[in-house]
Amino acid sequence: MSFQVTEDILPKLGPSVRAASGLSSNDINFYKSVDKSIEETSNKASDRVLTLINNVLESLEMEDIKPLAGSAISESWKSVSNILDDIFEKADMALDEHKGTNVKPDGSRMKYLDDSPAAPNSQANQKIKKPQLAFKTPIDNTEAGPFKPLLTSKPFAILPFEETFKLTEETEDDPAHYKHPYETEILKQEYNGSILHKAEPQLPKDWDTTKETWVDSVESLNEMLSQLKQCTEIAVDLEHHDYRTYHGLVCLMQISSRDQDWVVDTLALREDLHVLNEVFADPQITKVLHGAFMDIIWLQRDLGLYVVSLFDTFHASKALGLPKMSLAYLLERFAQFKTSKKYQLADWRLRPLNNAMMSYARADTHFLLYIYDQLKNLLLDAGKMGDVLFDSRNVALRRFEYTKFRPANATSQSNVYSPVERADPWKGLVYQYNIPSSRAGVVKSLYEWRDQIARKEDESPRYIMSNQLLISIASLAPTDSAGVLAASPYTTEYVRRSSKDIALLVSKALERAEKESKDLFHDPLKSDSTVEVVSVSDIKNAETGFSKITLQEPQTNEQSFDSFSNESSFFGRISFNDKKVFSSADSTLVQFTAERIENIRNKLSLFDDNQSVDLMSIIPQEIAEQIEPVTNENSQEQESESVSEPEQLDMFENKEDVVVLKNKKRQSQTHKKKADFTELTSEDFNYANADKVIVKQNRFAKKDKKDKKDKKRPSSEPFDPYSQIPDDHIRPAKKRSKPSAGKTISFVKKPSKK
Repeated sequence: MSFQVTEDILPKLGPSVRAASGLSSNDINFYKSVDKSIEETSNKASDRVLTLINNVLESLEMEDIKPLAGSAISESWKSVSNILDDIFEKADMALDEHKGTNVKPDGSRMKYLDDSPAAPNSQANQKIKKPQLAFKTPIDNTEAGPFKPLLTSKPFAILPFEETFKLTEETEDDPAHYKHPYETEILKQEYNGSILHKAEPQLPKDWDTTKETWVDSVESLNEMLSQLKQCTEIAVDLEHHDYRTYHGLVCLMQISSRDQDWVVDTLALREDLHVLNEVFADPQITKVLHGAFMDIIWLQRDLGLYVVSLFDTFHASKALGLPKMSLAYLLERFAQFKTSKKYQLADWRLRPLNNAMMSYARADTHFLLYIYDQLKNLLLDAGKMGDVLFDSRNVALRRFEYTKFRPANATSQSNVYSPVERADPWKGLVYQYNIPSSRAGVVKSLYEWRDQIARKEDESPRYIMSNQLLISIASLAPTDSAGVLAASPYTTEYVRRSSKDIALLVSKALERAEKESKDLFHDPLKSDSTVEVVSVSDIKNAETGFSKITLQEPQTNEQSFDSFSNESSFFGRISFNDKKVFSSADSTLVQFTAERIENIRNKLSLFDDNQSVDLMSIIPQEIAEQIEPVTNENSQEQESESVSEPEQLDMFENKEDVVVLKNKKRQSQTHKKKADFTELTSEDFNYANADKVIVKQNRFAKKDKKDKKDKKRPSSEPFDPYSQIPDDHIRPAKKRSKPSAGKTISFVKKPSKK
């Protein structure tokens, strides 16, 4: 294929690759499950692509090739992906060979990681026995207390070992916890002096002629430890797995010195690796790691290891302003070694490791000390070594803590790490997938159920139920087992096994959401009605209390009682003079006596406790006729709104009416205003014969005010809007000055002067 053909194909191929990459970044299966039109369009596009693939296969003129089906593509796609990765890497190597970019200044060439003998392990396909089942100390995900350091001793201690296990008391913002056991040592102990002096970079051992040492026994561990104690700097890296366990597992540790590489089986030696603190806590041995942000957490959580005198090459490359800060870039730039990306997501629990995986793990630390030498010289020349050591110490100070004991004000940038960073992590899914509020409770219930099962089974939450599956169930909200299983084609084993429980969770969450919705829009204390119904028993209780108060000593005055009961539901404001008064709903005061109170008590005895009555209907007719209305200032102001006395008497005669506690009667003033406005505008107004009010001077204006006005503005003939003035003689509008920025200004209409 000529370069001209390549130049013609690549521009056309680019948009297709970008479109395919953009499509793969979205969760198509999720959208297909919630929208039938998307499902139909996607299936048609898939069938078309499959047809094109079969057409290409038919063009090969090979009789043993059978047409592919969609299921065959899905099952064999991993193998196709691996083959494509190999082709791309070989093409990249060929291009480097052609351009000469793989040749160093000294004539040596770029080295490549040979990972062709085997393909990486897919954690979706591998079914291996969970290694944590063989641990001497079982995994505990209950988080019953704060995380306790796993130290059994404390080498190179400044603060005694006994102080390590003192529980810090709980405060308002920080729950009870154990402090970082090596915090004092990390902050106060000095680095090895060689880190502050430039030196010639020391080349690593030849990659092809050296081989790593596998450490999976206590004997080999002790032998490695004795050699590491003789070093002044070592390189360390970890391989971690978090798919088939809740908190995660450190599966592999790579350590390199200037002369040798070790690969440590941290699953087999999990309970014995604490002895490495004799090296990791030694301030005179510099520990070189790249991007140790999470490595520090994993070391202390699983192995009880703490790092003193850390040098993080990530912060070094960041301080130097390198275009990229990944380990792969540092290997290519400073060590002329190109690694592979295909093992980044491999299942490192697999035993034994194949040669390709072993080489990948070894490459992470084999060249790291050589890279450290070059970065150290560049930092010393730039005067930035102090900044890098400061940042590296902050990384080493990071502390693992369980989610339940995470500080309230902790952020992702703080030194405390927890598996869950948010207080309500389920809300992140609601915002991310734009879930309506009516389904938020379903998301919360499913999230909590998933977390509970994951802790119990020591599985990752996404293995129990992926986020996409959780959102599919929450969106469809199935209330039966069949609906749960049909929510998504990618249903996990735990979801299938617990489909009935999940359906019950969804049903209860929907009921709670419906109840909360009703409570939100219904206020039992709010009533639009002006009439309230009470039972006779309520009236009797209130009447009894009223009788006790009214029969008190006469010296009790109205003012003293106002502070005790100023707003009685039944009797309003009550004055304790010789004449007892009762305030009705329309603010009309009527007189009462002790004799009348006795009559009221007798009338109340005639009614059943559950019967609703009108309060005024219990007043005898002869008493009602003697009622003398006493008005006050409020009643005079509301005279137009009050009900006439005969209407009240008629109301009293009807004993079937309910008790009127509060009756607001507001007459609309609209008709009155409209009538007044009609009278004003009923006659046509003659503007020609009208008084020229704008021309008139205010005769009540003060003389000194007029003098000030005349001083500010020269006298001129006042403007007459009714006169005939040519357009060119009309005075222009006065320009108003704009208020200053940041200030507010208000315009108030001046009151008219009479």
